[in-house]
Amino acid sequence: MHYIVGHVKPDLDSAVAAVSLQFLFQKMPCFERKEARAFLADKANFETKTMFAKFDINLPQVITGGQIKPTDRFVLVDHNEEVQRLSEIKNDMITDIFDHHKVLLNLPVPIFITIKPWGSTTTLIAWLMNQHQVKPSKKLAGLMISAILSDTSGLKSPTTTDQDKKQLGKLNKIAKVSSIDKLIYEIFAAKSSLTGLSLKQILTKDYKVYEFGSKKVMVNQIETVNQEELLKDSSQLLEKLKEVKKEMKLNLAISMITDILKINTKILVLAQDEEVIKKAFPKLKPVKTGVYDIGSLISRKKEIAPALEKAV
Repeated sequence: MHYIVGHVKPDLDSAVAAVSLQFLFQKMPCFERKEARAFLADKANFETKTMFAKFDINLPQVITGGQIKPTDRFVLVDHNEEVQRLSEIKNDMITDIFDHHKVLLNLPVPIFITIKPWGSTTTLIAWLMNQHQVKPSKKLAGLMISAILSDTSGLKSPTTTDQDKKQLGKLNKIAKVSSIDKLIYEIFAAKSSLTGLSLKQILTKDYKVYEFGSKKVMVNQIETVNQEELLKDSSQLLEKLKEVKKEMKLNLAISMITDILKINTKILVLAQDEEVIKKAFPKLKPVKTGVYDIGSLISRKKEIAPALEKAV
């Protein structure tokens, strides 16, 4: 089996990139991946379910580690680091990577890699579609627009590039979304929903694990429109963060709580990790025990992870 799969704890961009890449592969035999099929590395989050339902597109099935066979092959989307993929996917099983993150690879053989420093992997797939004159369906174009808007925080994130805006415009000539602002609000509302989640699930809702040298660092991000309400439970969240850090055998664990309307992030950090955080973000302001305001920094990829790596 040849899988197209994103990272563990898949977000909207990861899921949409897999689906749109499958569409491109089936239209363009030159990629020699016509048989590859889109899957998710874990259950879809509420935002992803909501947007796939809105555009009436079926969610990919979930692949579990137990299903993976030594003969299977993988196209990775929206990630490349080993710690961000299913542990059963070994380096020699990877045939292609399509991503927009920094590269941390040591593969045994050459493979096909396409990485661009743009705001979303879906932007990259849209660009490839244009290069090969492949036109997505109206529904798929709408879903791709949603993924670009989601990963760039409505084009307000510092990761946003002119290429994201350009591809979104091209896609909307097909999708004909009448109000991008309205769609952004729908995405933000779905993204910030914490309905039915335990405190532990909130702290692992959207996390990435990084390897900085010999250190294993987790950065969770909670995007919300009600930051203050969520921080009322900060002491309980910190207790659960301590459990997560121990269970995942992490050297450092933090959780960003990002207000996606006010463009502000506060971080939750354990007492033993505060010195590293202060080194990474010297202008942070204490709010209360274990909670710091780091201002308008909202991009985990471009602003948070690089600062932490340098500090660690």
